[in-house]
Amino acid sequence: MQILDLKGSAYERGLAQGEHNGDAYREMLDMFFSSEMWKENKPKLLPTSLIKVALGLLGTHYTKKAVAEYMPVQLDRVRGLGEALDAGKGFIWGIQFMEIMFCEAGSSLVAPSMGCSQAHATPKATRDNVPLIGRNYDFPNMLRDYQMVRREQPSEPGRLATICVSQIPLAGPHMGINEAGLVVCANNARLWKGDDLKYSGIPYQLLMLEILETCRTVKEASDFVVNFPARANAGFIGLMDASGDDCVVEFTAARTAVRRPNEKGVMAQTNHFHAMPEANLPDGTYWTVKGMEGLEYATSTKTRFAAADRLLNEYAGDIGIDTLKTILSDHSGNNGVGSDNTVCCHGDAGSTLCSMIMDIKNRRMLIAEGNPCSSEYIEVSFDRIDTGAKLEQAASR
Repeated sequence: MQILDLKGSAYERGLAQGEHNGDAYREMLDMFFSSEMWKENKPKLLPTSLIKVALGLLGTHYTKKAVAEYMPVQLDRVRGLGEALDAGKGFIWGIQFMEIMFCEAGSSLVAPSMGCSQAHATPKATRDNVPLIGRNYDFPNMLRDYQMVRREQPSEPGRLATICVSQIPLAGPHMGINEAGLVVCANNARLWKGDDLKYSGIPYQLLMLEILETCRTVKEASDFVVNFPARANAGFIGLMDASGDDCVVEFTAARTAVRRPNEKGVMAQTNHFHAMPEANLPDGTYWTVKGMEGLEYATSTKTRFAAADRLLNEYAGDIGIDTLKTILSDHSGNNGVGSDNTVCCHGDAGSTLCSMIMDIKNRRMLIAEGNPCSSEYIEVSFDRIDTGAKLEQAASR
């Protein structure tokens, strides 16, 4: 996995990201649009070329329009990224828009999306009285080789330096930390289209990027999510700051609720709603993705939550980075064998593509590429990168 050092304006940083990733981007698109998963799930009568055009039109109309109104800095970011990738008019916005489509559910679930598991430990739960948070990023296996770490220094006044993790054609991250010590991470939710899931608006990963660059505390960030007028999709944004303040904002396009750690100072989050359970997909909603046929949507998220929650509570008061590595590597949800139902996810369609632990006190990220049960964690901080094993540092711009 590459590490990009990006400096300058939002446009310049987007441009640099695209320039570093042009070949990989084209390889990724060829692989994705020729994959068995795509062939099985695309509209049968429409050629892929026409679908790409349609995605660009949808992204331009629904996503770009909202970003232009509410996040002009991120508009420049995506513009630079699209120009460098030579993505074609509108298609770069179609790629950002696809995040919303990955949140949509029908009578069954035909496309895999992020599973992901979060593990929060506030200072009262850790052995050194410091805030720690870890997360596994679960996504389709085919995208494992197209991840990146970005370490960024914006030139716009008041914008904060960040370290975050994303896929190469995306502007927004799925987890990150800023120089003030605020951590933001997200898990996906699947919902019926309607009031809770709208095509028009801003995908939550772009929302997370804006939070990382502009907010310093959990209070600022949670208020930002709750009050933001153009949320489009649904999920669970985990927030922790240097003071140890901690929450998960459960959100849809129409509503929000805020969860807090329990009396032991710990909290797990997977892919179902706790504070507003009425937003969950009904029991009996099944995957139809090849390799996941017959798996009920709720099975994995509830099993992973039970394991992470149990372990966090067992270790509460003595949690350290080593403890979070143990929790994120856990296979107890399937009798010790990694599967779709384990915190360390091993599935035929999707798995844990990377595992991240944020050491907020020292403003550093520990990241393991692939399943944490078999991968080494590498340290990335604002002033130093330990590239001792797999992570390859890209040239600074």
